[in-house]
Amino acid sequence: MSLQQHVILNHVDTPVRFLFWTKEEALLILAPFMLGSTLDFVLFGLSVSLTNFYLIRLYKRYFGKGQLQAVRYWFFPQSPNRLSSFPLSYIREFIR
Repeated sequence: MSLQQHVILNHVDTPVRFLFWTKEEALLILAPFMLGSTLDFVLFGLSVSLTNFYLIRLYKRYFGKGQLQAVRYWFFPQSPNRLSSFPLSYIREFIR
């Protein structure tokens, strides 16, 4: 039996990357730039993108990489057909 079959992968939990940004970073960087270039505010969109890039890196440095997903789960609405067995994010105590 080969040892290659029993190797534990250490990159399973790495986040999905678009070019060299994570998914959240790419959204916060590209969306303001695309919106600004569409509305003819290229410099404003570029400055908002760079500010978002700096702030998201600062946030991840202080609070960790998984904290942003937890904040997104608790403060933003979920789709109605996804994880229907779980309570809604605004319910703090669940009594049956």
